[in-house]
Amino acid sequence: MTQREWLLHKLFNAKFLTSCVLTITLLFTQAAQAAYKPPRTQKPPSGYTDSSGVRGGCQANGVRPVILLAPVTHVGQTTSLHPTFAWFVPHSQQIPMEFTLYEFDANDQPSKLAYKQQLQSSPGIMTLSLPQQAQDLTVGKKYLWQLESLCNRNRPSRNLLVRAEIEVVPTPSNLKIALSNQGESSERVNLYAEAGMWYDALSEALASTNNRQQAKVAATLLEDLAKSEHPLLDKDLSSIALSD
Repeated sequence: MTQREWLLHKLFNAKFLTSCVLTITLLFTQAAQAAYKPPRTQKPPSGYTDSSGVRGGCQANGVRPVILLAPVTHVGQTTSLHPTFAWFVPHSQQIPMEFTLYEFDANDQPSKLAYKQQLQSSPGIMTLSLPQQAQDLTVGKKYLWQLESLCNRNRPSRNLLVRAEIEVVPTPSNLKIALSNQGESSERVNLYAEAGMWYDALSEALASTNNRQQAKVAATLLEDLAKSEHPLLDKDLSSIALSD
């Protein structure tokens, strides 16, 4: 897959994600503000995420690749040693899934297994928080997380695989002070989002999605993320995607 094809694929995913999530969570008023700003020191993902997407033939059963609710054109950041990962399941079939988290080594290779868990897919947004009994992630380290839809255990090459990268960073002093003075969840989401801490912002927003205000904040975050991916595409490539 060429870089242009990969970016186009990501744009379609971003558009699909935005429309699906807004349909699910927003049947009422305009979304609240929660402007996500990618980190100033944002890093491009490694080549390991270039293979994200379809790896085989699950589509024959109507199973589509899950959509990671995370940055894909840059490495998303978190201040948590036990972050929450989220994704969107666009099909109704219950499929076994496997979540895997790898730590990148000094040679930028995802060689060390940090965590693995078996799951069952469920339509809509799913989350997985790294359990407290699991080993803490390391500040300053980068990790590769992936979800594999196990459509056929006897033919792994036909499974669906999606990947993203996450970096654990220290909490900036100004953010730490602002958070200590703010107990309102929606405002904490805004603080994390403006500081470029995608995983922390979305985790805070999704923690109370039964609350109408929080649902709107989460939907706005996802829309912001989709929009933040678009500038990396050439104008003609965007026109092709939007016209389809």
